[in-house]
Amino acid sequence: MKLVRLPIPPPGQARKAAKCTHGSGGCQLKARRGKFGPRDRGAGAASKSRGGRSRGAKSRGGGQAEATGHGARSSVRAGRSVPPDSNVRPGSLVEGTVSANRAGYGFLRVEGFKESVFLPPPEMRGVMHGDRLRVKVSRDATDRWSGAVQQVLERGVSAFLGTVEVQGRSAWVNAADRRLQLRCAVAPQDLHGARGGDWVIARITRHAGSASAAQAVIGKRLDPDRPVELATESAIARFDLPHEFPAAALREAQAHGEQVDTREANERVDLRELPLVTIDGEDARDFDDAVYAEPHAGGFRLIVAIADVSHYVRPGSAVDAEAQTRGTSVYFPTRVLPMLPTALSDHLCSLAPRVDRLCFAADMLVSRGGALKNARFYPAVMRSAARLTYTLANDALFVGRPAARTQLGPLLEPLMVLVDVYRALYKARGHRGALDFDAAEAEFVIDAGERVRAIELRVRNDAHRLIEECMILANVAVAEALEKAHTPTLYRVHGQPEDEKLERLAATLTALGIDARIPKTVTTRDLQAIARRVGNAPERAFVESLVIRSMPQAVYQPANIGHFGLALTHYAHFTSPIRRYPDLVVHRTLKALIGAQGGSGVRYATAELSALGESTSRLEKRADEADRYVSGFLKCTYLKERIGQTFQGLITTVVEFGCFVQILDVAVDGLLHIDNLRDDQYVMEDDGHAWRGRRTGRRLRTGAHVRVLVTAVNPIEGLVDLALAEEA
Repeated sequence: MKLVRLPIPPPGQARKAAKCTHGSGGCQLKARRGKFGPRDRGAGAASKSRGGRSRGAKSRGGGQAEATGHGARSSVRAGRSVPPDSNVRPGSLVEGTVSANRAGYGFLRVEGFKESVFLPPPEMRGVMHGDRLRVKVSRDATDRWSGAVQQVLERGVSAFLGTVEVQGRSAWVNAADRRLQLRCAVAPQDLHGARGGDWVIARITRHAGSASAAQAVIGKRLDPDRPVELATESAIARFDLPHEFPAAALREAQAHGEQVDTREANERVDLRELPLVTIDGEDARDFDDAVYAEPHAGGFRLIVAIADVSHYVRPGSAVDAEAQTRGTSVYFPTRVLPMLPTALSDHLCSLAPRVDRLCFAADMLVSRGGALKNARFYPAVMRSAARLTYTLANDALFVGRPAARTQLGPLLEPLMVLVDVYRALYKARGHRGALDFDAAEAEFVIDAGERVRAIELRVRNDAHRLIEECMILANVAVAEALEKAHTPTLYRVHGQPEDEKLERLAATLTALGIDARIPKTVTTRDLQAIARRVGNAPERAFVESLVIRSMPQAVYQPANIGHFGLALTHYAHFTSPIRRYPDLVVHRTLKALIGAQGGSGVRYATAELSALGESTSRLEKRADEADRYVSGFLKCTYLKERIGQTFQGLITTVVEFGCFVQILDVAVDGLLHIDNLRDDQYVMEDDGHAWRGRRTGRRLRTGAHVRVLVTAVNPIEGLVDLALAEEA
């Protein structure tokens, strides 16, 4: 199969199609996977956003090495991503997801195709952005793949953000996202109080057909002057996120009561006298994990105690069915969509301080060199000695602030042992060559009116890393024990990068003037060395993002192929069962292995685990996309109030119609279109990595710093238009 060039939209269309993305490292025409979301939010009327941590804050045990890859997930076998299918011929039927352009055409993203399949405007009639289609492919006159729609397999949009239009006795709702090109009729009884001009969430009741118009019902009215609410409700609709629990699930969760059953506690290992502590973000409510360490012969004893969700959530229950449907908790700046009802997630399962809680403990012996020497697992009962924040723990344990140390009181001594454990584990991480990147993350300061007042960029501190390393070790210990016993489970796997992506990475690095030596058999040490060669230059974060984008996304599956990014042969997710369904599966399989009493252990068939791995990986991706959408929406909202202002930017991508520039203070990308470069006539250099002015010789290259002016912003579609500040 020949490589297919994507059709390049006319300049005007390309400008409008430019996609504003966020996170470190560049932009494409579609949103890319970010590494982390906003986290550790505070309180107050103009406070850092409340409502729970983002997925980033709860990214226990993986960090940057877990948040790799962009776009569609590729299946993983034998440690490498499956290469694109080269057996497709003209006339073949393929399936994929539509990416629509407001100009009327679209593209079909097909797994296994290196290039998208072009859908001309006639084929887009009755098709919407996000739909899953079956199409017949052919080659057109320009030798690109083109598709003829055969069947709509699944609708990608069931609800959307829109505005109401009323004319006489007739009413419609028009989608705010122009790519949807959607206008639905609304019956008078379905307006539910909405009036002309209102912003609403509408739910489609009938899709457009050849002889019938689309219809919708108004679900909720929104205040356009409250952008955080607007972004959150739009994401819930856009990604079809479950946000209300079935009554049966709520009844089940509440039936467990508010306190641990005394008889159950008496049957377990009693850890209540140990000073286990939780360390989380300032506004956290669902405490999955607690830690404790003490000196031991030749090293340390480390206990990672995890909320025993599997005791309360049994297969076949209404709570389990809903948890499996959700797959993961979704964290927005002022709202959380929990995987479990709050009676469990925020109360009975959460390891709150000074109350008895059931837990599942990984009790490990660690050498002074950071090696796992032994591990045992058992159901236990614990009582957290304190609920610490990352800020307090970092100030007391690593910065050494006297006030913070005084606040810890008698906990300081055992916590300093935990610091010694962390240093041993972190040293071992370096020895095995795991990736270790730290990109700044955006944190929103939101006022009482749900408006973004500021965006702060924050990096992880040593307290974050301490918890991460403890969680990684527990996850490794569990994965090793399950595989050694030949007990089927879900592993968290991460394949090696594809050769083609590494070649593109090398080409980009060369264009940046960076030594791009990447061996044929690449290791994490090789990729980490790229960042080291950059040193502490301003471009380092961008280069690290390029490395991350060259790798596939980690997924869940029963076949263990190891974790490339973490440089581990065994890895599973065990430490966050309150918010991740795969962790709950791992708890059940581990309990079955150790013969835990109470009936909460489960032996899954491999076929069932494969299906669970596929579904939970897909749901994780959906949650990540929703998180990125809200973050991008809010960053654009922030910039919309600053049109005409100038910012320092970094060119992240050079394309046929201009450059994408990351605004560094906001971590958002916008388009510097070729039409806005009026000081000279610019031509693209042969390698495609820079535009050069014919008269001035000025080079706008990937990785170059520029001063840009914000000229236009569309938060709903994530569009930011820029001009060079010198031309203002």
